[in-house]
Amino acid sequence: MVRFAPVKLAAFALGCAALAWLLVYAGAGAVVQAALRLGLTGLCIVALLHAPVLAAMGIAWWNIGRDASGAALGKFVAARFVRDAVSEVLPLSQLGGFAAGVRALHLAGVSTLCAAASMFADLVAEFAAKLPYVVAGIAVLAYLRPWSALALSLLSLIALMAAGGAALFALRRRVALVSGRLAATAARRWAPLRSLEDFRQAVARLARHDRPLIAAFAIHAACWFFGAVETWIIFALMGVELGVSQALVIDALVSALRTFAFLVPGAIGIQEGSYVAACALFGIGPADAIAFSVVRRARELALGAPGLAAWQWLEARAVTRTES
Repeated sequence: MVRFAPVKLAAFALGCAALAWLLVYAGAGAVVQAALRLGLTGLCIVALLHAPVLAAMGIAWWNIGRDASGAALGKFVAARFVRDAVSEVLPLSQLGGFAAGVRALHLAGVSTLCAAASMFADLVAEFAAKLPYVVAGIAVLAYLRPWSALALSLLSLIALMAAGGAALFALRRRVALVSGRLAATAARRWAPLRSLEDFRQAVARLARHDRPLIAAFAIHAACWFFGAVETWIIFALMGVELGVSQALVIDALVSALRTFAFLVPGAIGIQEGSYVAACALFGIGPADAIAFSVVRRARELALGAPGLAAWQWLEARAVTRTES
């Protein structure tokens, strides 16, 4: 892990430089004014609107690991809040959110093996659910801007992404076996697993049951598509006129671009640049686009603080039990 630290720090520095350039390009004052149009009440609305989404993703995770001993629904929902809080608030640790989620479940009474294996399966379901969302965004863009160069170039990706998603589902058991071996090595770094083979077998057992995976996929897909509604509401609260279909395109394109920005902690700079490019398709200026990204980051911080507090409470309770 240490050998990758310079790469992450360099990527973070480049992302910060890109963000600084974007602020100069858009005008820092204009960005601040656009973000302030939301107001504290608007930020509270945005945060409260997203909280059920995190809870739903916790339910998706629970659907996969529900057969584990001590696997109560509330534990998985709380662990999902912890997992996202660490990922968003402490972005320099790219695997930190996963480790914190597994740790939170372990402290709540779920075995580390079940927590890690179910998280890996949930990550696969979440990523797979993003594919139809991105495809829908590209298709809507092609409908709204049928002759734009971007629409024509992205339209060719729909068939490829659809075929890739279908292949992953058809070969899900074999993919689980192969990816399980690769993931086991990585998982050993952030969870005290007794055996890599145990982890691989646990993932394979989860892959043999279709219904929980399909349920998790459906929940994650609904969460992705609700992201378009959230985007529309945030822009409306900022006073920017935007249709739901346009919000779908913007959110889907940025979600896809963020997937390829995993090397940059927090996608700093990448997220803002992606919003500037996607919003420009519908005449939204760079100041409003960057302000929207700032609002989203503020939302993650607002929800991340309780998540970090919950994690620390679990740690403190574990220490108290040990001492007693």
